[in-house]
Amino acid sequence: FVLKRTVERMRTAMISKSLSGHTILCGFGAKGEFAARELLSGRHKANQLVVIDPDPDRVAMAVALDFNAIQGDATQNDTLKAARIDVAGAVLISTSKDDSAALVVLSARQLNPLVPISVTVRAQENEDLLYQAGATFVLNPVRIGGHLLARAGAQHHAVDYLADLASAEGGVLLRQRPAASTDFNKHLRDVGTGFGLRLLREGKRVADGPDCIVRPGDLIIEIVEP
Repeated sequence: FVLKRTVERMRTAMISKSLSGHTILCGFGAKGEFAARELLSGRHKANQLVVIDPDPDRVAMAVALDFNAIQGDATQNDTLKAARIDVAGAVLISTSKDDSAALVVLSARQLNPLVPISVTVRAQENEDLLYQAGATFVLNPVRIGGHLLARAGAQHHAVDYLADLASAEGGVLLRQRPAASTDFNKHLRDVGTGFGLRLLREGKRVADGPDCIVRPGDLIIEIVEP
């Protein structure tokens, strides 16, 4: 037991020294593991991902996949500090309970007021609660799955295309990027890097469609080849 704790402390210390702009993944269950593998498919480096999970078997699995991993409770500030949340680039939360997810969001937001925090939710009535806790984006897999299932019967090819857009291994890729200086004052349809779909300004949607004019500071949502 003492040796195990010593090894865990050494691994955590090594992780802490090497991280900046990394992704923290809280929860390595089925959804968390799939998200981690998806990040790798999207060219995210394994050493730039830190997995936090209280289950030693899940931590061992994450380490076997070459991820940094910490066995601990992500609701605790010390655990998030060990994962260097102060310099993290993103936090992904996939816990088994919404109340645990809310506590992780609260702790993460307190320790880093600016980091993007994305979290999965089980009950629709808890979505607003997680936003109030400080989440940047709340994902409800049940609701999204229901939307897709409802359309799959009559429009399964369209649903299949959406699945391609969502996956790093699909034939096409949906991407968000800051507008470059070469994009300024152009219509969205004239942006040469992909097929422009949506324009966001100061975090809010400006419009959809090809006739939008791109301004400095805008975000562009586009379809590109992977």
